[in-house]
Amino acid sequence: IGGTSSIGYSHALGMAKDICVLVGQRIKALRTAKGWTQTYLSVHAGVGRNYISDVELGKKEIGLRNLQLLALSLDVKTADLLKGLD
Repeated sequence: IGGTSSIGYSHALGMAKDICVLVGQRIKALRTAKGWTQTYLSVHAGVGRNYISDVELGKKEIGLRNLQLLALSLDVKTADLLKGLD
């Protein structure tokens, strides 16, 4: 893969949005649809507010356990956080 960043990466087919950014956008959309703040989600999920912020901005590469934890906290299936992102 060519150069990487939190915005996108280049490959043979051109520029693609980084999956961390896409997952972060999905988590933020689900959180805001519930009317939750980052602080509320962080307390509900048992992670730091800065972690939520970094994930939503695509600055952190979320691990599987935390992906599942956030999915449970947001009352969605873990697979739903990734569905259609490829």
